[in-house]
Amino acid sequence: MVAVLLPVVEIDSGGLGRLWVLWPLAALLVPLFVRWEQRVVRRGRQPLLDPRLVPTPGYSWGVGIGTVYFLGFTGIWLVFALFLQDGLGYSPLRSGLTVTPFALGVAVSAVIAGRLVSPIGRWLTVYGLAATIGGLLVTALVLRHSTGPGTQWAVLVPLLVAGLGGGMVTSPNMTLTLQNVPVSMAGAAGGAVQTAQRTGASIGLATLATIYYNVLLGTHDYPTAISHALLAAAGIMTLALLMALAELARRRQRRDREAPIRARPEEHVYHV
Repeated sequence: MVAVLLPVVEIDSGGLGRLWVLWPLAALLVPLFVRWEQRVVRRGRQPLLDPRLVPTPGYSWGVGIGTVYFLGFTGIWLVFALFLQDGLGYSPLRSGLTVTPFALGVAVSAVIAGRLVSPIGRWLTVYGLAATIGGLLVTALVLRHSTGPGTQWAVLVPLLVAGLGGGMVTSPNMTLTLQNVPVSMAGAAGGAVQTAQRTGASIGLATLATIYYNVLLGTHDYPTAISHALLAAAGIMTLALLMALAELARRRQRRDREAPIRARPEEHVYHV
């Protein structure tokens, strides 16, 4: 985690240029970590991340979807605050109220999504991601061309739509990720999901802030900077959407393989 996150945390002071070697090091440490955890399991001890969770149906896909979603989601609120307060001169209170429709959308849809996750399954995540991506794309377009006093009203509807989608992603994805995990490994499984999501959030926060500041330094235009940052967030979430669709395809293939093969009725030939 240190090797992955330190270059990102130090990005403003040239961390990518000085510490980029830590990322190849992280790639080398991953298989060593996996072998270590396998060794711990063979010795009958409790691992930090149980390797037996990886083949659990839906678990690896759910961890990946949640990580990528948080990578695109978390940094949005930082760049929004920078744009609204520095670019438009909003007070912190007004800035917070401007993005409140997203929070309201999440609060409403999360209650409904909790009841629908069982009958709808992974499709609920797909619908949520599609709504969030659509809402962010419209918000980026609106902010690119609307910087007047009515900006907070112009983004109300698209942010509400994005929030309604967001409420169908986080909690349902956690449920779908852990639904097939054995109870004895539930704690380790949940901890691994949270760790992956927080890692994605840290990287995404630095990434979107960097995009925002780089565009702003190059164009000196706040609407262009926020638009590019939101488009980047929507692009990252599109990857999560593709992963959710890929998992649906895998589940369908697995069901087809496990479906009982019905024996054809025997043909009887009668001789007279």
